[in-house]
This record gives sequence, structure tokens and C-alpha cells, in this order.
Amino acid sequence: MTIDASILIAARNEEDTILRCLQALERLNYPSDRYEVLIGNDQSEDKTGSLTADFIRNKPQYRLFTITEKAGKQAGKANVLAQLAQHARGQFLLFTDADCEVPPSWVCGMLKPFRQENIGILTGCTQIFGKSTFQKLQAVDWFYGQYLIKQFANLNIPITAMGNNMAVRRTAYDAVGGYENLPFSVVEDYQLFTEILQQRFSFSHLFKVDVLATTRPIPNWKDWLQQRKRWMVGAMQLPIYFVGLFLVQLFFYPLLIALAFGYPTLALTVWMLKFGIQTVQLLWILNRFRRWDLLPYVPGYEFFLHIGYFISLIYYLLPNKVVWKGRTYS
Repeated sequence: MTIDASILIAARNEEDTILRCLQALERLNYPSDRYEVLIGNDQSEDKTGSLTADFIRNKPQYRLFTITEKAGKQAGKANVLAQLAQHARGQFLLFTDADCEVPPSWVCGMLKPFRQENIGILTGCTQIFGKSTFQKLQAVDWFYGQYLIKQFANLNIPITAMGNNMAVRRTAYDAVGGYENLPFSVVEDYQLFTEILQQRFSFSHLFKVDVLATTRPIPNWKDWLQQRKRWMVGAMQLPIYFVGLFLVQLFFYPLLIALAFGYPTLALTVWMLKFGIQTVQLLWILNRFRRWDLLPYVPGYEFFLHIGYFISLIYYLLPNKVVWKGRTYS
């Protein structure tokens, strides 16, 4: 029997989430003999390995690998994925994280666009459920960021991929030599995305319920800043015009205040137009995914967005290194 999809999961110190991730995969409405799940235990210091081993016992489509060696110049998550891909038998590689839960329709939804033969890589969408105001604002931010990426994709303008909900045609992955032949990057999903596009494959972004995965929010500001520092590494590799758009977003309010001194009516009009369009877009998003619990946080998101951009840039410019999953990266 042909294996359609190989699902790859890099797991490091995920004892609190790995079982929910695997249980979600067990609920996939896809023939169990047509997909496989490969989990890489990346030197976890908790019960990730034993919990996974117990869960997959008597489940032949699941395989657990203990990762101790390095593939090429890779480290961390990219190193794990490189080695899992070497064992994968599927025509398509599907990626999710050990702290994510995918819906039952995930494999069907992710594979459907590949009927267009030139698509090499595509990204699904992800939501966050949280309790605190900070976590709810993260949820709004995730939705809005993915919505904007999708709008650019509709114009055939590539931005990035998201490694917690991503699919790659095997021939496209092999065309770039796999992760082991790519330069190391802390944003391995963006690295793979750009390399595949350079091989003249096309891309797609899905913003639909049937591929909507769920992940956990970042619990505190310290970890959130580390996540954003890592993301900023990828953002600064984007074409110069996207960096320009980022800077416009960053300095929107200082520029608006300066404008208000000479042209207060124009400044107010610009603000109302920007806030109005953004609010309409967010309302459409919340309705699409039935996340009306986030509605009270839409007004506050305007400040979270701009303050977050500013703090992220400052933290990115600081000389401290990226720390992720207990490891430090240059």
C-alpha cells in the first residue's frame, strides 16, 4: 500500500503536550494504512520519550526515533526533522509540533491543494486558546498575521511558511537536498520555504477550518520575546520592501503624532481608516473560525500590535542570543 503522507514531529521536553498531539492524530479521518507518524525525541530531559513509546505501542503506523546525532550543519528542530525525513516513506511530508493538535480533516485538507502539480510547499492555519488577556491578544495576533500572509499569497507574493502546520511535496523536499543540506537557521521553516521556491515550485496558504490546528499560547513575556526574537531573524531576511512595510508599521504612531501637529484632521482620518479596515478584517476572521470569545480583545489589539512590534525590534537588536527549548543559538 502506498503511503500518502508522512507526519513528522520534533519533540523536546513535551511531556505536558505530546499525548494530546498524538491523540489528535489518532482521530484523523484518513485511512490509517495510508499515512505514518514519525516522532523524533530530541534528547528530552522529561518523560516525552516514555510517554510516546507507551502510546504508540501496537500502533504500527507510528514510529519513535531517539535523536542523538547531527545531520549536516543542522541543530535543534531542523536536525530532528532532517533525520525523520530520511525514514519517511510518504509522497508528502506533513509537519506539526508536539504542542499542537490538528483536526480530524487535517490530512485531507492539506493534501488536496497538491492536485496542482507545481505546488511544492503549503501552510495551514493555527489558532491559540488562552485564558489571560495576554494570551487572548496572542490569539488575535496569530489570526491576523496569518490572514495578512494569506492575502499576500493570493497575490502570489511569498512571505513565509509555518512549521507547526506545513506540508511539502517529497520531490520538492528532495530537490533542495533536505534539511541536512541547507544552512542552519533558527527559522527552519522559512529556510525550507525559500529554498523550495528557488527550485521554481509554487506555494499556497490555507486559511480554512479543515486545516486549523490548535496550539498553546506563550505563557509569559520573557518567553514571548524569545519567540519574537527568533521570528525577527526570519523577518529580516525578507525582501527590502517587506522590511520597509514592517518599519512603517513600527513607526506608524510616531509618524501619526507628527502629522497631527500640522494636519490634525488628516491624522485622525488616517487613524480611523487604518483602525476601521483592521477591525473589519478581524471581525471577518473571528466569524470564519467562530472565535467570538476574542471579540472583546479586538480594540486592545491595536496597542498590542504596535507596542509588540516596537518591543520585538528592541529585543532583537540586543546582543543576547536566541534561546529555544532550553538551547542557545547564535
